[in-house]
This record gives sequence, C-alpha cells and structure tokens, in this order.
Amino acid sequence: MDCDSGMASWDHHPSDGNSEDLKQNLRQSEEAREELARQLEEETRLKDLFQARVSQLESKLQDHEKRLRSLESKMATLPEEPQPQQVVDVTEDLVGQGQGEYEDSQGSDIREVKAGESSKFGLDPATIHGKLETQVDMDKGKILIKYNGDQEVVNTVGRFVGKSHTALGDVLISGGRMYWEVDVRKSNHYRTGVVSKTVKRDKWIGDTKKSWCIRNNDGEVSARHNYVDSGLRLVRNPPVIGVLLDYDSAKVQFFDADSGKHLQTYDVDVTEPLRPAFQVNEGCVVVNSAVFPAKMEELLSAMDAAGDSIPDLTHETSFKTRFFNDKRLAALSKSIGKEWRQVASCLGLEKVQLDKLEINHPRDHSRQVLEGLSAWRLTMKDDGEMLAKLMASLQECNRSDLAEKIQEEHGQHGQTEESDNPS
Repeated sequence: MDCDSGMASWDHHPSDGNSEDLKQNLRQSEEAREELARQLEEETRLKDLFQARVSQLESKLQDHEKRLRSLESKMATLPEEPQPQQVVDVTEDLVGQGQGEYEDSQGSDIREVKAGESSKFGLDPATIHGKLETQVDMDKGKILIKYNGDQEVVNTVGRFVGKSHTALGDVLISGGRMYWEVDVRKSNHYRTGVVSKTVKRDKWIGDTKKSWCIRNNDGEVSARHNYVDSGLRLVRNPPVIGVLLDYDSAKVQFFDADSGKHLQTYDVDVTEPLRPAFQVNEGCVVVNSAVFPAKMEELLSAMDAAGDSIPDLTHETSFKTRFFNDKRLAALSKSIGKEWRQVASCLGLEKVQLDKLEINHPRDHSRQVLEGLSAWRLTMKDDGEMLAKLMASLQECNRSDLAEKIQEEHGQHGQTEESDNPS
C-alpha cells in the first residue's frame, strides 16, 4: 500500500461528538476547580479565625497567670497569724446584715433627686470596684469608667467586690423621670442600667431582683434582669445606650440612643430609691448625664409612633404567609455564594455576628447564610422594607441577576395574593 494514500485516509480530527464530550469534561473540571478554590478560601478564613481566637485566649491566660503569681508573692509576705477580729470585721462590712446588701451610710455624699431637679450626676466613690479607673467632669456631666485588671484592690465598706466591676451614680432617684446615656463603643463586655439602693455588692448587674440592665457579653447584646436574658432584635450593636428611668410609673426603658430604636422596657421595684449603675469588665465606657430633656421626649415620641412600648414577638408567627417566608429565605441562602459576607455587611449585620455563624457552622455555608438572613428579617417591619433593603444590597454587591429574580418572584407573589383576595 502507498504510504501517502494510507495517511490521506486517516482523519486526525475527532468526531463532533467526541469534541463536545471533551468540552463538557473541561467545563466540569473548571467548575470543580473553582469549587475547590472556594472551599480552600473558606477553610483558610476559618483557620485564621480560630487562630486569632486561640491567640486571644492564650494572651488572657498569660495575664491571669501573671496576676496569680503576683498574688502568691503578696500572700507570702502576709503575717502567718492574722488577727481574727480584723477578718470578722471586714467580712461583716462586705456582706452587710448577712445578706450581701448594703445600706448607704449617713455620711456619704449622696443626693436624693426627684422630678424637676438637676439630672447631672457623678459617681459614688464608696461603691467603685477596685479594678475600675474613673474620671468625672461634673461641669459637662461626663464620666469615664475604665477597667484595669492590674490595679490593686482594697475592699472597703459599700464597695462592689469580686468580679462585679461596678460603680454607682452618686444620686438616689425617688421620683420623676431621669435620662442618661452611656457610650459603649470602646467595650465589648459591659452592663449598664439601674439598681435598687440596697442591691448586693457581690452580684453582677442583672443577676438580682434589684437590678435591670442592657449587657454586652463578648459581642452579644441582650437585656437582663434576675438572671434572665431577653433577646433583642438588632442589626448592629448600639454604640450608645439611652437609659430612661420613670420612677413614678415604676418603669425603666432602654434605647439605642444613636438610632432612637427602643430596646427594652422593664417594670422596676420602687419600694426604695434607685441608682444608675455601670459595670465594665473590659475596655471603657463614657457616661453622659447632661443630656437635654428634649432628647428624652424625642425618644418617647418615636417609640409611641412606632407602637412598640413593649417589644412585639407575635409577628414572628406570621412569617409563613409573607413573601420572605422560611422557604424563600432557604432558597435565597443557596443562591448567595461567596459574596455573602459583603451582602450581609450591606444589610447591616456586624462582623462579630458573621464570625460566630462561621464558628457555629464551619462547613455549612448555606446554614450560615440562612441564620444570618433570619436574624436580619427580625429587624425588618414588613416585606416591603425587606425587599427594598435586599435589592439595594444585592445591586451594591454586583448581584443584579439575583435582585432581578427576587423582584420578579415578588411581583408574581403579589398577583397571586390579588387573585386569592379579589376586592
């Protein structure tokens, strides 16, 4: 056979069918590679997150070990046989009447205030925990309260002890209304609110029947009274807490003073005077007692207009009939890809919330998104507000394709409702 004729009869191009199979295999390989890259990126982010948390815990452990060694060295210098009478006296001073309660001494510089009197106040030095540093500017009505774990502690009569790093205002409120604000942006572990005059000095604010507060526990903000937490619907943690005590109505109300959002209302015990209370376990807070009365009236008017003097939890049962029901949020969580954190940031969710979702569900991206969307939904009044905010956020994150799809589905949902409920 002629070699040239034999070569001429061989077709070196694959058939069309083989070519399509090859292209499909290449596409699948590319998709698999992108998915692996996404998983690797997520694993790397989680690894960095866990390493940062481990480093933080190791640093705290080193601080505690350092303080322990310091205490041990001081204990070694103490007399071997301390006087028993001194020990008994100190114990009685701290627990007061055997119940851990404390009556303000007659000699302390405490003012009793009622309606119409000046609202500016400072701190009662006799109550300030030994781990707190404070600065008071009475002219401006400003108070700085800073936690200092290395500071020496000397327990005296009336002072908060143990881990209740607390200070009380130098006023006894026995009538009328008083409003103040607490800037908490520099602390991720605080409690602020009101306490009764005889509150126990060895208990945290919110952990007794005689204290009511808003607390931040490592990034999670809630209301608290008598050991019971009340969850708050928050898109972001409030930078400034507003506290409005209405003694005559026996109520204390808490606000996000920055946005005007009402957070919580508690009934309080007015069988004895009440006092402003501030607990700082990390960082610092700034108290402003010189707030104009108009600010208090503005918050009350906004709360009345919104009709939420007491948070309404009943609307959560109506989600099944809404456009953004659980089923739709689940479908949406699967459609949002690696842009989720960017979308969540545009929606208003905070980084600490997103980090905790990743820690709780490290390998379940859809679950992270679903729980984040569900938490965000609780902060929205209705579907209209949700739709507008979601559309803007998706557009900003270059997900106009998903925004258009949701907009179309919302239109179809509206048409269905009209057909089911003809006028």
